[in-house]
Amino acid sequence: MEASFEEFREGMATRLRAARGNMTQAQLAALTDYTQQMISRYENGRIPRSYWYLAGLSGRAGLDVDYILTGKRRRKPGASSIRQAKI
Repeated sequence: MEASFEEFREGMATRLRAARGNMTQAQLAALTDYTQQMISRYENGRIPRSYWYLAGLSGRAGLDVDYILTGKRRRKPGASSIRQAKI
């Protein structure tokens, strides 16, 4: 886990942008029912402090945050990009 909250925010923002790939923020917003503005805030590092807590549960305590949040086990290794559903 990153050494500080600031480093965590920057890293998470970078990973979110990378996961979106070629999809626009507007396309991701439509796919997820979030606003483009919210996606932009997260991708610019305005990450809620509660995410730092969840990262700590995962990194320091070894807990599966996917399972805690969704009831599902972690995705397969390498599944780090968002795929747009075919409509």
